[in-house]
Amino acid sequence: MNIVEAKKVLADWLSERVENLFGEQFEPEIAEPENPDFGDLTTNVAFNLAKSLKKPPKFIAEKIVEADPPDFIEKAQVVGGYINFWLSKRFLVENAISAITDDAHWGKTTLDEVQRINLEFVSANPTGPLNVVSARAAAVGSTLANLLRAVGHDVTTEYYINDAGNQIKLLGESFRARIAQLKGEHAEVPEDGYHGEYLIDYAKEYIEKNPAETPDEWIVKRIIEEQMETLRIYNTYYDVMFSEREFRESGKVEEVLKRLGESGLTYEKDGALWFSASKLRDDVEDFVLVRSNGEWTYGLVDLAYHANKFEERGFEKVINILGPDHHGHKARLEAGMKALGHDGKLSVLILQQVNLVEGNVKVKMSKRAGKLVTMKELIEDIGVDAARYFFLARRMEAHLDFDLNLARMTTEENPVYYIQYAHARIKSILRFAKNKGLDKNENDVMIINKLAEPEEVALLRKMVKFPLVVFNAANILAPHLIPFYLLDFSKLFHNFYTKHRVVGEDRDKSIARLVLCKAVGVTIKNGLSMCGISAPEQM
Repeated sequence: MNIVEAKKVLADWLSERVENLFGEQFEPEIAEPENPDFGDLTTNVAFNLAKSLKKPPKFIAEKIVEADPPDFIEKAQVVGGYINFWLSKRFLVENAISAITDDAHWGKTTLDEVQRINLEFVSANPTGPLNVVSARAAAVGSTLANLLRAVGHDVTTEYYINDAGNQIKLLGESFRARIAQLKGEHAEVPEDGYHGEYLIDYAKEYIEKNPAETPDEWIVKRIIEEQMETLRIYNTYYDVMFSEREFRESGKVEEVLKRLGESGLTYEKDGALWFSASKLRDDVEDFVLVRSNGEWTYGLVDLAYHANKFEERGFEKVINILGPDHHGHKARLEAGMKALGHDGKLSVLILQQVNLVEGNVKVKMSKRAGKLVTMKELIEDIGVDAARYFFLARRMEAHLDFDLNLARMTTEENPVYYIQYAHARIKSILRFAKNKGLDKNENDVMIINKLAEPEEVALLRKMVKFPLVVFNAANILAPHLIPFYLLDFSKLFHNFYTKHRVVGEDRDKSIARLVLCKAVGVTIKNGLSMCGISAPEQM
């Protein structure tokens, strides 16, 4: 039993106690105290009951803990009405052994109710190299997919190829102009086209290869190909590549437009067809579905595309990670899904802006002007691991100033290096122990119970929380919780290592500490793996 399962058992026990004592049916909330001095788990159930029972929270809490809690709880203590619980030593030890004996599964928990989830992220226009905003989206999206799968959901990752519309037309015109220039012909890139030098490199390649495709077809295909290769290097993979151009030709957009009209949620104004979004939500304005020239807007196509995920492909939940300039689109999408009968099934996450900072100076980026730091260049500069960690180690809804100089460091000042070094140090300890003949997997509970030093117990208590951190991160769509946890956990390990010799004269104590190190190593490795970051064995 891991801590997620234990938490549920404890909640059931509390619920039963409340009903037996006070005749109240109540689902208690159980949280994890920020301060370990207040136990491993805590509940405010007494405060929630105080009003209806007309009794002080402290009295209610004390009545609840008069009975013995489940046997994995070592101690229950009332503090000002809160009930704090400490997990038993045996529970901690058994989880450490479980981490070693079932290392591939450690940290995972299967929920009672799992869903078919479509997770879309990055989906950059195929008009140039991926940039650092896409790098942040890729790190967040792929990690979130790993976390959702870790709790049992059936997740399909998807990349929406924006291969239709005005930006593709401008790309084709810009690319043909570059080809013409290289051939010595007079041609100018459109003023609102793509002026980046990357199109010159592609134009040279096109002329050299002389492919059968037209320049407009070839450049879109070539850019997508390079985007996907960059993402693969970045440990980001997709189950589905979905073409906007093909979808526009499928007839599904017309169907959705007809349904919105039949529902009475469209009207004509200034020659255009509008969607009455404001009838559905106070925070969104009406928007155009079909322009006065008869062209569909991006908003209409995107409504049809998201409806397709539910209606044609059977997803129960859809998660879409959008960039910082999409707040308005988020509200429009949600209103559209409500109109089409999918209210509450779509989660749109807004990923905030990234600023690259080098020596306290912001690096400017502009795809159209060609002054950009590409995702590929960033990876080549600081590496995949550092890039992913720095993008993940901040809440997605917060702006990120990415410190390039810190990310380049190979010292303990760099948090990802610090975490990886903890794993490498453990592997070094285990190699040393093997040379000393202490490489047996002796998982005797009595021996491991010898772990009694404060630093040892602190590591055990933090380690046992790992499945709960994964569970919470998946449940509230917050992948940043994993790097936060790994950094704190690694600090505890380095502190333990500094104060205590692992392999010493006392064989049983050495074995106990080796088991602890193995469990810590598995936890760090699995946490890094969920983040798409490597766990080196030597550094």
